[in-house]
Amino acid sequence: MNVTGPALAEGPETARIRAFLDGAGANAGRRDPAVAITLPVGDDAAAFRPPDDMQVVVSCDASVEGIHFRREWMTWETIGYRAAASALSDLAAMAATPVGLTVVAALPPELDVEIAAALGRGVGEIAGRVGAEVLGGDLVASPGPAFLDVTVLGYAAAPITRCGARPGDELWVTGELGAAAAAVRDLERGLEPDPRARRAFDRPCPRIDEMLWLRDRVRIHAAIDLSDGVNRDARHLAAASGVALEVEADRLPAAPALDGFRQAPAGERLLLAGGEDYELLLAVPPGAMQGTERAFAVAFDLPLTRVGSAREGEGLTVSGRLNPALPTGFDHFEGGH
Repeated sequence: MNVTGPALAEGPETARIRAFLDGAGANAGRRDPAVAITLPVGDDAAAFRPPDDMQVVVSCDASVEGIHFRREWMTWETIGYRAAASALSDLAAMAATPVGLTVVAALPPELDVEIAAALGRGVGEIAGRVGAEVLGGDLVASPGPAFLDVTVLGYAAAPITRCGARPGDELWVTGELGAAAAAVRDLERGLEPDPRARRAFDRPCPRIDEMLWLRDRVRIHAAIDLSDGVNRDARHLAAASGVALEVEADRLPAAPALDGFRQAPAGERLLLAGGEDYELLLAVPPGAMQGTERAFAVAFDLPLTRVGSAREGEGLTVSGRLNPALPTGFDHFEGGH
């Protein structure tokens, strides 16, 4: 339902819709002037016209209370921010420029208008940061846990996929790993996380600008965002590309929050199977990144690290690991979640 303002009859639902959209803000992004939003929020659907010769790229991501977030751990602004950021990270992996997003929210009736406004502020914060507009969505009452589903829309001339890695390619990772998982570990134990870990968990940064920068300078054969952990997401990339990947555990860029136990089994688990990093794993031709990692660090104050390679075969091998029984990463339908 892309409606706000006087076009809706008054009522509790309308109040929450307006609060969400007011919280999100109107046209707050730094959208590409070549993109035309032909129908903004305010009708049954939104519409946009991408630049000439571009493909529309669409993804969605769900956030379920008790699985992806807990009210006692974070504010509603943070819940909205993280839900939108995780969806936008999919556009980053495909080197797509964001245009807008829609949000479906299923909220228990006791959650009041201010909750809707806070969710909107969180969504609007990250949407504005990456140049996207909130284009609408739907709001319903839920008898069970709260639920958010964010659909993101963007464009790219040639979206980068998971299926292009080739034998001999190098594997590179943006940023640092393990901090968000460290925060979750502490929260589950009733502890206050390291502030750096807490920030990584509360405000993940979809690597939109970083990926577009790299795309313009390096031939990227394949990419995936690291939402479920290196162990699982690298397996997805290997399977899609029909190659074997080898990751060198000692090369993985550990976040400062892991200082002191990075080499311990607990640190290894956070690095390889923790998830929630939303960094990018890239497969590029041999030598393609020579010199680029330094320029990247200067441009974004962020490391770019070679972590492995691709070869003929299938599956994932992690060399130098301490714990051979380490889980393969997050899976919604495996026990223990």
